Amino acid sequence: MNEHGRHAMETMKNHDPETYAQIADPETYFSNLGRQIQDQIWSLSEDMIPMRGQEEPMEFIGMVNMAKLRARGKVYQEMIYDSLPKEAEEMEPAYGPQEDEEN
Repeated sequence: MNEHGRHAMETMKNHDPETYAQIADPETYFSNLGRQIQDQIWSLSEDMIPMRGQEEPMEFIGMVNMAKLRARGKVYQEMIYDSLPKEAEEMEPAYGPQEDEEN
């Protein structure tokens, strides 16, 4: 299992244990998911990497690394985080001071 599969597995264990418990073979499921995530990251990062211009080599390497990080974040959001149940505090709107706070 690659790092992406491990991350997805740990995230689901911690944030959606009911769904995790329903997976018959977590090792196989998250190994496959990890490969899918890796493929998506590679594909998306290739699209996000800018054409090589006149920038210094280290600057271009930084641009490539940022594209890979952005792709990873986007794929993680779509393939891992969006499927998790919302946390209670995330679902409650913040409308200013709480009633028990004194002004």
